[in-house]
Amino acid sequence: MDVTVILVNYNGGKLIVQSIESLFANTDPHLVLEVFVVDNGSTDNSVSEICQHFPGVKIIANATNAGFARANNQAINLSHGRYLLLLNPDTVLRPATVDHIVRFMDGHPQVGICGPKVLLPDGKLDRACRRTFKTPGTYLYHGLGLSRIFARSPVLGRYYLSYLDPDMLTEVDSVMGAFMMVRRETVDGIGYLDESFFMYCEDEDWCFRAKRAGWKIVYNPEVEIVHYKGSSTRVRKKAMIWEWHKSVYFFHRKNLASGYSCLSNLLVYMMIGLSFVVSLLNHNVKRFVRL
Repeated sequence: MDVTVILVNYNGGKLIVQSIESLFANTDPHLVLEVFVVDNGSTDNSVSEICQHFPGVKIIANATNAGFARANNQAINLSHGRYLLLLNPDTVLRPATVDHIVRFMDGHPQVGICGPKVLLPDGKLDRACRRTFKTPGTYLYHGLGLSRIFARSPVLGRYYLSYLDPDMLTEVDSVMGAFMMVRRETVDGIGYLDESFFMYCEDEDWCFRAKRAGWKIVYNPEVEIVHYKGSSTRVRKKAMIWEWHKSVYFFHRKNLASGYSCLSNLLVYMMIGLSFVVSLLNHNVKRFVRL
């Protein structure tokens, strides 16, 4: 088995069908795949659509939303591929995406995790597809809007590496869980996704653990996918605001806090709290305006 592909579904609708179609249509038939869909208690007809169109796909049905990390782990525990591909149900693959990354990782055994160039539907780069780990500085620059205003600065644009050519093959700290190819030996060495993260930052945490274990994380722009972004999170937007900020807080506390002073950590936690309040207010204002 070459690649185990895992999609976590929550009311993915037609998007997940489109994603699986693009997977099979754009993967060399000589590459042996097994595909899991882990359904987190969907209430739409997406699971029946998948079963109808793709009878070979393995379905794991959860009665409730188990979260992204736990759902992926369920499939990883049953998987047989020498590579694991975490794939969001709101993505569309371009030709030879999987084939190219498998060949790249076969030729670079020191690479533990690899991600492609991720484009938004309008053709712009999804900035989160290549990142450095969050630091007190990146929190500050992002909160003040400096990382966007001075995106070409190696200091202020460091988190999303926006000062680099998006078409340059680059070793990075983290790639995106929307499409993340992981070597089996890497998972065997660092363990499964941390289920303390319900949603968000579990991909960055996996990359952090892989780098700490000596593996390289690579952004490979020679292949592209399109990310329609947020098909399952729009349903409960307010809850997702909470989950994102909770995960950011936990990632910092777990992985980075020990390297900074108490004052620096306090400032980080204050910025996370302020961002949560502002995001919630912004959401409520937009909701009120729509009414």
